[in-house]
Amino acid sequence: MRARLSVAVLVVLFANVAFAKDIYLSIGGQVGNFFTDARILNPSFDKDIVVTARYLQGNQNNSGVASVNITVPKRTMAVYDNVVNALFPGAGGIGAIRLTSDDDFVATQRIYANVEAKTLGQFVPGLDATTALSKGVLIQLKANGGPGQVGTFRTNMGGANPNAVVANITFKLYDKNNAVAATRTFALQPFGVLTPSGIGPFFSSSADLSDAWISFASDQPVFMYGSIIDNGSDDPTFITASLDTGTAPPAPQLKTVTVTAGNWFFGVLGEESLKQGDQVKFVISASEDTHGFQLVGPNGENLIAVNSFGSTAVERTITLPAQGSYTYFCTFSLCGEGHSGMSGQFTVGERADY
Repeated sequence: MRARLSVAVLVVLFANVAFAKDIYLSIGGQVGNFFTDARILNPSFDKDIVVTARYLQGNQNNSGVASVNITVPKRTMAVYDNVVNALFPGAGGIGAIRLTSDDDFVATQRIYANVEAKTLGQFVPGLDATTALSKGVLIQLKANGGPGQVGTFRTNMGGANPNAVVANITFKLYDKNNAVAATRTFALQPFGVLTPSGIGPFFSSSADLSDAWISFASDQPVFMYGSIIDNGSDDPTFITASLDTGTAPPAPQLKTVTVTAGNWFFGVLGEESLKQGDQVKFVISASEDTHGFQLVGPNGENLIAVNSFGSTAVERTITLPAQGSYTYFCTFSLCGEGHSGMSGQFTVGERADY
């Protein structure tokens, strides 16, 4: 009897988990002429459901934001015009709305420009947290003009992090010739929002983006989208991210850099072909007397510190964290009168993949 009871409890628990939903309306709010409406449908024939709504704003930790409970009767659709004002009075701005429930539901939204032309706006599907991507692409993007310029378009990109931890994302922007126009890394905070940003300014790029696309890779699954706006009518088109199925190149082999300290200089060999993400073994020794060695990355991070060494080689293996200029110098101040001049730099290039 106890075994049967346990099975029944597990069945109930599984049913609850199976229908739990975590849905994101990735753009919500009011900015200028743009407004956002939302609809939430309860598909059940036999029960009312409760959906919890949270308004996520800005690239900050939104884990503790206030919530609002919405009761949606069976087989009905809840209507929220100007959804942020309706659910979160006084919140303003633009962000994302997170909707959760122990029961099944469907949620969508529409963003439109309230102008004389009465534009249709863009339909935006509710995004299930289980469909967030670690690698994705945004294609068919255009940025070749500004508001009011008939026949041209501008593109915003945005996103949300449906995780309780930071998502570290690398973006790449490709121009009309499929060349990499810019790369940018971005730390999206827990339940943080990347508010819609013009792709040119976001990447600080002046490349020809009349036809463009973006790829991204993240250490946590995230939502990313594009919004292409007709500069003549202000009608926008929503671009969902597609899975990037491209496989990364083989992992790079361990590289070796030899550092030899003398009076008073460093000889460095093997640094010419280094790329971001390479795993590198530094073999450090002195041909004369005693010296020290410290390596500092392009963002000021201390990567190697050997206070003193002589003719016996010291080995340190690191992964190069970023492209840019790496600086090294002697840390053993008693090495002699030329100590202050013992420094140098080498450049690490951008890796081909993420």
